[in-house]
Amino acid sequence: MNFYHLGVISALIAFAGSSGLYLHSFSKSSTQEKIHRAAYAMFMLAAFLMAFNTANAFFYNMKHLTSSFVLITATAWITILAQVFFNLRIVGSIVAPLSTLIMLIQFFFVAPHGEPSVESTGILMSVHIIVSVLGEAFAIIAFVIAVFYLVQQRALKKKQLNRLQHTQVSISKLNDALILTIWLGFIFLTCGLIMGAIYSQFYFTGDRMTLLGKVLWAFLVWLWYLVTLLSRNFFNLSAKRLAWMTILGFVLLAIGLFGINNWSHVIG
Repeated sequence: MNFYHLGVISALIAFAGSSGLYLHSFSKSSTQEKIHRAAYAMFMLAAFLMAFNTANAFFYNMKHLTSSFVLITATAWITILAQVFFNLRIVGSIVAPLSTLIMLIQFFFVAPHGEPSVESTGILMSVHIIVSVLGEAFAIIAFVIAVFYLVQQRALKKKQLNRLQHTQVSISKLNDALILTIWLGFIFLTCGLIMGAIYSQFYFTGDRMTLLGKVLWAFLVWLWYLVTLLSRNFFNLSAKRLAWMTILGFVLLAIGLFGINNWSHVIG
C-alpha cells in the first residue's frame, strides 16, 4: 500500500466524517456553529485529497477510476464555492454523503487500484466485524426504544395512564435515547462499510459477485438510516415518524442479516 492508496482511503474517511458532522451541524445546540466549521474543514480536506487522487489517477492511467474521481472532485469544489460565495451550507450536507457513497461503490465493485496485497488482514477484518456488529446492535436497541416510544405515546394520547405506571422513563427521554442510538448505529455501520470497502479494494482475491447481495443490502440499510437522520435534522421529522422509520430500518437490517445470507446459500 503506497501513498496514493493512503490518499484514497483518507479521502473516503474524510468524506464520511464530514457527512456525520454536517448532519449534526443542523441540530439546535450551542455548539452548532463549531460543528459546522469542523464539517466544512473536513470536507475541504476531502476535496484536496480527491484532487490529489484524481491527478494520480491520470498519472497512472487508471481509466476505470478517472471519471468518477473527476466527478467527485468537481462536485466537491463547486460545493466549496457555493459555501464561500452564497453560504449554502445545505449543499455540503448532501454532497458529502453522496461522495462517500460513490467512493464506497468504487471500492466494492470497481477493479482494484493494484494487485491485492498478501499482507495479513486479520486485524482489519476483526475490527470490521466488531464495528459492524456494534452498528447492528445499536440498530436493534433503537428498534426496541422506538416500539416503547410508540406504545407510550399511544397510551398518553388515549389517556391510559394506568399503562404508564410501570414505566419509569419519560417520553422525552425515550426520544433522546432513540436519536442517540440511531446516531451510534449509523456511525458504526459507516465504519463497518468503510473497512469492508478497504478490504474489498486492497485485499480481497475472490469473485466480487459473491458479495453483491450482501453489499447492496448493506448500502440500502446505510442509506435508510442516512435518510432518517436527514429527515430528522433538516425537515424536523416528528418523533413518531422517526420511530416508524427506525422500525422499518430494523426490518431492512433483519432481512439483510437473515435473508441475504440464506438466499446466497440457496442460489450459490
